[in-house]
Parts: sequence; C-alpha cells; structure tokens
Amino acid sequence: MKKLISLSALAATPTLALAHEGHGGVGLFHHMVDLVPAIALVAVVGFIIWKRTR
Repeated sequence: MKKLISLSALAATPTLALAHEGHGGVGLFHHMVDLVPAIALVAVVGFIIWKRTR
C-alpha cells in the first residue's frame, strides 16, 4: 500500500507543476482546487482498503 500511495503522489506531481497564473485564479496553483476532490477520494479509498487489510 505504501508503494501505491507513493506512486499516486509521484504521478500527480507533474500536473501540479503545470499550474499557471491567470483567468481570475488566486495564486500560482489555483488549479489545485480542481484536483483536491480527486486527491481526497483517493485518500479515502486508500484508507478504507488499508483498514480492511489490517
């Protein structure tokens, strides 16, 4: 499970690097707001799987 979480975090890193300023967004990483629900969903599912396997 540690490898899956680490791999998921590394896979998401390049998308964060493509964030940019502009079109009314607040700050450089304003597209992070678009990614937060997906990241939270992955975290919740990972936690549930981790709890079931313990």
